[in-house]
Amino acid sequence: MPPDGGLRDRLIHENIFRAVKAELTTLGWFDPGREHQPLRMIDEFPDENQDVPFNTLAVSMGDAGGVPTELGSKLEDFEVIFFIDFFAENDGVGRHVRGDIAHFLKGAEMLPITDYSDPLEPVVFSVEIQDDIDLRKPERAVQKFQKHWYVLSFTVIDYGRPH
Repeated sequence: MPPDGGLRDRLIHENIFRAVKAELTTLGWFDPGREHQPLRMIDEFPDENQDVPFNTLAVSMGDAGGVPTELGSKLEDFEVIFFIDFFAENDGVGRHVRGDIAHFLKGAEMLPITDYSDPLEPVVFSVEIQDDIDLRKPERAVQKFQKHWYVLSFTVIDYGRPH
């Protein structure tokens, strides 16, 4: 039986995180010898009261909501917004990484969700990555690490989620 509730949310978040990291790895962003500081990925928005190293990429899940798939069904289409915040060392690196991630997400469409803790059932279900990618540069830089802050947000739809 497919997972539901918090486990399902955790699996979706983990898979989005891993997919973005794999794409950036393929593009060479983590290779040694690059002219920028190393990239670092974390799976939540950082505490703004603590110093965050430049080139930190934070992948976080926003609020979610569900809509019944059909009258009387115990399944629902569940939408969740994801945020990728990138605290770059400069605007050039910020725009480049953000653009590479946006390009990847626009081509991803369906993402298989894997439970990495269960080797017997690698793909559990799939989610759809919507083409509604929003790119912005927040203007409220309070901390030094927020000077070159870039944000992507996008919607993920989990079809037929049990409730």
